[in-house]
Amino acid sequence: MLKRILVSLGGTDFSSVAIRRAVELAQIHGAQLTAVTVVDVRRLRRVGPVAIGGGGAARDLREHRLQVTQKRVEEAIGEFESACIAAGVKHCARREEGDPFQLMLSCARYQDLMIFGLQGIFEYGILGDADYRPSDVLTRLITGGVRPLIANSDEYRPIRRVLIAYSGSVPSAKTMKRFVQFRLWPDVATRIVTFHASRQKGEQLGAEAAEYCRFHGLEPEVRCCSGKPKTGLLQEAADWQADMIVLGSSARSRLSRRVFSETALHVIREADRALFLGQ
Repeated sequence: MLKRILVSLGGTDFSSVAIRRAVELAQIHGAQLTAVTVVDVRRLRRVGPVAIGGGGAARDLREHRLQVTQKRVEEAIGEFESACIAAGVKHCARREEGDPFQLMLSCARYQDLMIFGLQGIFEYGILGDADYRPSDVLTRLITGGVRPLIANSDEYRPIRRVLIAYSGSVPSAKTMKRFVQFRLWPDVATRIVTFHASRQKGEQLGAEAAEYCRFHGLEPEVRCCSGKPKTGLLQEAADWQADMIVLGSSARSRLSRRVFSETALHVIREADRALFLGQ
């Protein structure tokens, strides 16, 4: 049952898609939406080395960043509230300041589902650090326990076809089951795809997953691929014209971002369509 949905508003194109997706799901399931904005003041104030006599310019830059960010926060919240009112959806908004990671861990604790942007989490169009990758923030949130979640691209597309990536691992099975049990979009077409060196084993995994789905009212297609999922999954989604990919994360060893497999990391960074992510 889906009754509480958390939406991150980053003040970019991803936010508009997240709002539309969240309102759509709230209408289907009678859920309440909570929007969250997070301003990382410490990061905004970092302007790098300041030359002698450049203190005034640095202060002006910091102040400009804060003002523009606050303006975009209010614009994002205004867009969210207008959309909810127009749709008759219960909603509230939280304005937070601090470390986005810690704040989102706290905010997500009593929510059923989180909705983010794939490449636009609390950015507000201000910072473009060369060593900063927004998708890494998303990955850190997921590995920290903020899941299940939907990560959207910056272009809205109705969810009519869902590709479920299934490896047979426990995390993969948990993610598939959560998606199936939620029935987010009751009438979607689904396809289960496995990647396995043994076609017989891959088809067996797919058949077992499909049987579970049928008990929950879905009639998925099943496809077994022989290549590697890291390179084949996004191509499979494009070829089938999937609107969403359901993806679990296989546990790995000490590094591997500790929880996420190479496939999951690659898909998060390169996907051009919505993802349903869990473990």
